Formats: sequence, C-alpha cells, structure tokens
Amino acid sequence: MSILALSDKPRSAQIAAVRRGFPHTALEQIAAGLGLSRSKVIDALAISPRTAAWRQRHRRSFTTSESERLFRLVRVRRLAREVFATDAAVAEWLETPDGSLGGKAPLQMLATDLEMGRLENLLKAMIHGVPV
Repeated sequence: MSILALSDKPRSAQIAAVRRGFPHTALEQIAAGLGLSRSKVIDALAISPRTAAWRQRHRRSFTTSESERLFRLVRVRRLAREVFATDAAVAEWLETPDGSLGGKAPLQMLATDLEMGRLENLLKAMIHGVPV
C-alpha cells in the first residue's frame, strides 16, 4: 500500500501503520508523490539525514516517532488537496512563505505537533473560505 493512500484509511489503520513503523520506502514515496526533494522532506520533518540513509540502505522501518512525523506530511497533503487541484500546486504552496504563518513556508511548520496544528487550522479555514 502506498503511504500516501494511508490518509484515506480509517484512523485505526493509520495508528496501526504508524505504530508498526513506516517502511524504509515511505520517505521516497512521500517526496515523489509531492514532487519534493528527499532532502527537503528530511529537513522539514527534522529527521536525521544519516538515519534516513541508514534506514534505506539497510531496509529498516522508521521508528514510531519518525513515522508519525512522516504522516504529518501525508495529512497535510490530504487537506491541501481539498484546496489545490494537484500535488504540484500543493508542493508549490508548501514551499511558499505565508504571512499568516509568520512568514514561514508551510513546509517549515511540520517539525512539531503544535506547528502542525496551526497548519491544519489554516488549511481548514481555506477549505471553508474563512479569512485568516
């Protein structure tokens, strides 16, 4: 199953997948699905580049914590697709600084759960046409 498709699964399946740990291919699936570089995703999610390379080289799953951070980008993609028509448009939005985020690009708001909540609130406001 594609990691990007996990956002369409029931919450219990999402939790189980995160707890199991995403496969070593998850990072590439997410980056490729959004047309982002692997290094941008690693930086945005505060995953150690050495750890990511080791997991890929040794075909080891990501930890629960790393998987949860990877899943943040999957969740944001799903919400952003309700606003933007394509993954390319989502990627462009993710990389563009936004005044309502203090001048940060949305991609810079994925490292912590608190920032992720702010990003989700912004996307929900955009979906419902609420001024931010």
